[in-house]
Amino acid sequence: MPTEGGVRLPGLAGLLEQVRPSARATFLGPDRRLLLAAGQGPAELGVPVGAFLHQPSLERALRAGIATLPSVDVRLGTGVSGLRAGACGAVEVELDDATVAQARYVVGCDGAASTVRSLIGAGYEGTTFAQPWLVVDVRSAEALPVPPDIAFVLDPRRPGVSMPMPGGHRFEWMLLPGEDPERMTRPETVARLLSAWVDPATVTIERATVYTFHARMASRWRAGRVLLAGDAAHTMPPFAGQGLASGIRDAAALAWRLTEVLTGLRGHDTLDDYERERRPQVAAITTRAIRAGGVVRTTSPARAALLRTTLRTVAHTPGLSHALRSGAARPRTRLPRARRPAREGGRWAGRIVANPRVRTPDGGTCHLDDLLGPSWALLGLGVDPCGGLPPSARAWVERRGATLLTISGPGREVRLCSSCPVVEDLDATVLRMTGRRDRPLVAVIRPDRYLLGVFPPARLVGALTSPDNP
Repeated sequence: MPTEGGVRLPGLAGLLEQVRPSARATFLGPDRRLLLAAGQGPAELGVPVGAFLHQPSLERALRAGIATLPSVDVRLGTGVSGLRAGACGAVEVELDDATVAQARYVVGCDGAASTVRSLIGAGYEGTTFAQPWLVVDVRSAEALPVPPDIAFVLDPRRPGVSMPMPGGHRFEWMLLPGEDPERMTRPETVARLLSAWVDPATVTIERATVYTFHARMASRWRAGRVLLAGDAAHTMPPFAGQGLASGIRDAAALAWRLTEVLTGLRGHDTLDDYERERRPQVAAITTRAIRAGGVVRTTSPARAALLRTTLRTVAHTPGLSHALRSGAARPRTRLPRARRPAREGGRWAGRIVANPRVRTPDGGTCHLDDLLGPSWALLGLGVDPCGGLPPSARAWVERRGATLLTISGPGREVRLCSSCPVVEDLDATVLRMTGRRDRPLVAVIRPDRYLLGVFPPARLVGALTSPDNP
């Protein structure tokens, strides 16, 4: 949940209740019969592996939350027209209402057609896919006779996608060569396409628009005190469902670095680590999305027939079909790892920390993420994370307001002598990082929930104070 200074944004309090979890992905033939169902698998992050949300509801919740923050000034309908260097290293932002705003840093999150990206002279390299897609969102007071999970329709005559969303449903169809986007969004065309799934008279069409998908990335994400994030830095096809999520991870990776620079804990050059780390991660996810799209967008009858045969074979192969349905064959976390530090990188460095259910000292239960706070965290895996820390390391922890916890195993009677709260890892996912080792270990978690690494206490000081610490 987004925070400012550790305070949760009130406007987002009920947002997760509006999210619809995704249990599996399905592949359908041209007749919309099931070819294969692939389970999403268990989640280790405390949230569904896949989820659907309603974008207008998300935007309303974000604006409501932001409106409660006295440090934020929202100017809707105002554009950026120029950037120039100001006094004392500040950036002056020229706005199209003839006013000028000053900032120590500027982050351009202004979409794929980013003005900020153009102003810093960054290119936008990559591919625009030739097949635009018609996207139609509908709402209905009654349940619709449609698949409850995301469904990819492998029809070479017109590939399509069907997916649920809170309070409604989304349909997508690929436009064929020569089709006019304006004509495809006309009510009669939309009704004809919908009629294969539902009675158009029983639904309310909220949106019908044509999108052209891109796989592009800015040639650079930073120019001095100006940085890029989200679609301004990269865009990808939607077939992996990671476009919005990638933008959010940009914000998380950048926010804590900016915080440390602005508070004097790190030098200005540490912001270079943002692009060095995020660029390969985004590239890996984009490649995954392109490969998935290559399957969905198949218009070759021969290739589509071969693909359907392959999926049917997999679906009827004992063992493999069960693994796919349950998600057991999938890795626990499908996010690319962060860049491993050149030196002092501990075991598990660059991985997202698991978010298990934990039992707190008062006997209550929650997720680990609820206890970590907005800054760094040190988790003693069966030990006191502060035990024997020299003054330099203690100063590092105190300057950052790091959360300190001791983690015990599930079902074990806690008899640990620790200066920190002791919580029980009910799912035994955090303690997997200890492996078969019996020696004490401390996990260092960055504010964006990536692991700096898992270290023996003797190496902890070097890890925390290393110049390679990203």
